[in-house]
Amino acid sequence: MITYHDIEMAYRIVQPVVHKTPLLMSRTLNARIGNKVLFKAENLQRIGAFKIRGAYNKIASLTAEERKRGVVAHSSGNHAQGVALAAKLLNTRAVVVMPKNSPAIKVAGTQAYGAEVVFCEDSSDDRERVARQLQQEHNYVLVPPFDDDKIIAGQGTAMIEVGQDVDELDFLFVPIGGGGLIAGSAIAAKHLFPNIKVIGVETEPANDCYQSFRKKEIVRINPPNTIADGMRTQAVGKRNFEIILQYVDDVITVKDDQVIDMMRFFLERMKIVVEPTGAVAPAAVFHNILSLSGRNVCAIISGGNVDPALLKKIL
Repeated sequence: MITYHDIEMAYRIVQPVVHKTPLLMSRTLNARIGNKVLFKAENLQRIGAFKIRGAYNKIASLTAEERKRGVVAHSSGNHAQGVALAAKLLNTRAVVVMPKNSPAIKVAGTQAYGAEVVFCEDSSDDRERVARQLQQEHNYVLVPPFDDDKIIAGQGTAMIEVGQDVDELDFLFVPIGGGGLIAGSAIAAKHLFPNIKVIGVETEPANDCYQSFRKKEIVRINPPNTIADGMRTQAVGKRNFEIILQYVDDVITVKDDQVIDMMRFFLERMKIVVEPTGAVAPAAVFHNILSLSGRNVCAIISGGNVDPALLKKIL
């Protein structure tokens, strides 16, 4: 299992490349729910999401021979863009397998960074199968989306930045897709704020980790029909789940409608664009699912790559 030291090492690698994203606050929201809330705005990160952190840390760790072979990844969108940009910065070829119903804005972003996109069916199983097939055929190096120590350590670097800006936190809310962000964030948060409670958040249709956390074993679900496309993974990763069981205090869910409410608030009151997955953890705070009062809270906005047609529909 990785440690805070691994996350510190990752930060030294990614810090020259990533943006130090701000912590945003809304006095209107604080007054409404009676907590001091900070949002870690990874929607303002390069590629519009936190995923560049893990992707860059992973590809930077490869040998010169491995980089020469090129990398392959599978993703519904943000990991795809993170791998594409990291590969470009590190001068290696990238091929990314994406579901054919991936948001057009994420496909376009991946291609714009120079990666080749190969489409597959809309399931975790199929994109993993196609990626493995390409890996075997072309001897590419696989860059997993979440179940990898370098990926987890890279994602945890966002919390190092939070620790640079904040002295005290009582609660941290983190979205869960495959588990990379919450695994790295939980390790870092517990080191920086020993008494903090780390809460994972999923949408109700994508509640595989919610079920897994309660059963203490990984539960695999059918491809979920949720507005949060970054949560359409069918199960959390093995490494990720081990860390979640050790460092995460609870996993909760929000409704898709509550995510939409949060997206609208971000746009209308805070003037920022947040994608559905990025609004999941904030939605749990916005609707005060845990009935907190007088607490210092941080929620991670994981990304801002929302499809314009969806944004129009929400508005």
